[in-house]
Amino acid sequence: MNSVMSCILNRRSIRAYTPEEVSKDDIMLLLNAANWAPSGNNMQPWRFSVVNNNRELIKKLSSLTVYHNWVENTPCLIAVFLDSKYLDDKFPSIYLKHSQSIGAAIQNMLLVAHDLGLGTCWIGEILKNEDKVRELLEVSEDLDLMAVISVGYPSGKDVKSKRKDISENIVSWL
Repeated sequence: MNSVMSCILNRRSIRAYTPEEVSKDDIMLLLNAANWAPSGNNMQPWRFSVVNNNRELIKKLSSLTVYHNWVENTPCLIAVFLDSKYLDDKFPSIYLKHSQSIGAAIQNMLLVAHDLGLGTCWIGEILKNEDKVRELLEVSEDLDLMAVISVGYPSGKDVKSKRKDISENIVSWL
């Protein structure tokens, strides 16, 4: 099996981390992987805010999610934003297109992190506090929060996961 498929099949959401710091070089690899995701017309609508080894700020951000008990122990958080300058009121569906691109960027980060031995978790529940996240990260209101990704070295046992058989998800094959 090639390494990409292996990463896809073996990557899991990690919610327990060692206190070991994540290097700036590794974070840059994750961001570069995200930057190479496909995007409509190559617009690359994503923007990132990195909080690395800043315990005080991580604790404040973790208080904005019901998952604070494990988010506060991650050494790195990456907030992913959609730059609203790429939106067009005449074409509301463009928001969906850019959201899909950002999903691809996030998936690239998660897979590269796994390949580096890092654990990640895609946190969407924090979106309900978008304004507070933006304020803590000192980013402008023209950036729409899409997710926060926790990054660190996994602590504890391997996480098990089960998927439906693919035949349950195929709605047609013509």
